[in-house]
Amino acid sequence: MKPTISLLSRQKALTLLTTLLILIESLGKVASSLTLAPLTDQLINKNFNGVVFWLLSTITIWGVTLTIGYVNSVLKAQIIRKVTNQLRTDIADGLSTVSIPEYKKVNHNEYVSWLTNDVNMIEQNGLDAFFSLLGNVTTLLFAVTSLAFYHYSLALAAIILGLLTMTIPQFFSKIMTRETNRLATANSSFLGKADDIIGGFSVFFSHNLGNAFTHKLAVASDQQGKEKVLYTKNVGLVNLLISGVNVTAQMLVLALTCLLVVGGYFTVGVISSSGSLAGTVFNNLAGMIQGIFQMKSVTVLLHKDTSSKEPAPSLEDDSFKNALTVDHLSFNYGEKPVIKDISYRFEKGGKYAILGKSGTGKSTLINLMSGRLTNYSGSIHVDDLELNSLPASTLNAKIELVDQKSYIFNESVQENITLGKSNASNTLNKIVEFLGINTFTSLSTNIHEHGSNLSGGQRQKLALARALSFRKPILIVDEVTAGIDDESAQAIEDALLAEKDLTVIMITHHLTPKTKAQLTGTLELA
Repeated sequence: MKPTISLLSRQKALTLLTTLLILIESLGKVASSLTLAPLTDQLINKNFNGVVFWLLSTITIWGVTLTIGYVNSVLKAQIIRKVTNQLRTDIADGLSTVSIPEYKKVNHNEYVSWLTNDVNMIEQNGLDAFFSLLGNVTTLLFAVTSLAFYHYSLALAAIILGLLTMTIPQFFSKIMTRETNRLATANSSFLGKADDIIGGFSVFFSHNLGNAFTHKLAVASDQQGKEKVLYTKNVGLVNLLISGVNVTAQMLVLALTCLLVVGGYFTVGVISSSGSLAGTVFNNLAGMIQGIFQMKSVTVLLHKDTSSKEPAPSLEDDSFKNALTVDHLSFNYGEKPVIKDISYRFEKGGKYAILGKSGTGKSTLINLMSGRLTNYSGSIHVDDLELNSLPASTLNAKIELVDQKSYIFNESVQENITLGKSNASNTLNKIVEFLGINTFTSLSTNIHEHGSNLSGGQRQKLALARALSFRKPILIVDEVTAGIDDESAQAIEDALLAEKDLTVIMITHHLTPKTKAQLTGTLELA
């Protein structure tokens, strides 16, 4: 419960107002039960005016109560919106501090599941459950007090039976937590499978395997459905037991009321109110127990740690004074050596090409130099600092990597280039015109399906525009002009190599004589 209360404390004013409205709503529900006793008595006495009065009173109380309930439901929705937005922001903030190697330890679908399935479960089993629990507690207290108003024994019986009822579910808390975790895992698994299958739609289509596409989705959906059925079955058994105990307790309180009526302690009409109040007590008690279970079940979700295990990032430092140096650098994928004892010095402002046949480790080398791969032997220094010692924010401020398959967002062209960071419009327009992006799209055009309607060369131009707009001192590019016509590719390379202060390191399979003449040096991998 504490993690949920901690979340709601971020919206103190709204939460306090909601609490006040819940108190009034609970009071209204109990007051409507109290009117049943005089209503029944007036009916027995055949007092028409009395019956009308108490009927109108009951209707009025319910009208006010339902109106307050409606207002409160809207207010709770606003609180939940703000809290879940903050939750997702916290998750995103945590991920933003994680290095790329650390990020890749978890499938990206798991992160998506945190932002969707987990947050939804926290909303339903945490936030919604808290407000329901608050309503259950206040209504129960008002109902017990009302029973005591009629006779102390009714309140005492309700309390004793309520305590007995509450002890039973404690034996099932582990089951509830287990079932919630299992359902969260099933939801995450389905999300990953659905993303994988739908992402490969064109493959199924091109092989006339539409039926296989449908079958795979249906099987994945059914597997998730089976887990939901099992969740409902197991949790339902617990709720069935609680409900059975609840009904038994209500009947015992009602039986006691009948005995007190026979003993002449109060009128027959009190049976109506007592029965209603007993139902209120034990129904809200059952709701309390369920709410407590639900809130316990989300604790494990709220304790997921998305932040980096590294120290907090320092201020971004984009300074680069001397050189990027690799010294006796080696790297293995498992048992397979890919980079073997490479040493090279890339001077500030220099222009370099990394050459070699496919499979010689060119892409691996630039991933190492940009910090996307770790666990190497030897050293990589940015100026005098070992790369592994640099905070991710500092390294990212110094080095820009444009790989062969840069990610394109389903956003506008401008958003894809600037990533939401404000850039001077003149600078942005110059980059767009220089790369020829304005010849096939505009800055305001929205991109769909991650740029699937763009050619490979057009997507690369967007990725290169993104890199140039951030103006980092070191630019590493992996076949960035692949898919671009020869004339445009040469113009782009000429412009990059003409930047005096920019350190350029490029992988290329097609080193033209003109480009070679402008290079400071080449590193050929064998």
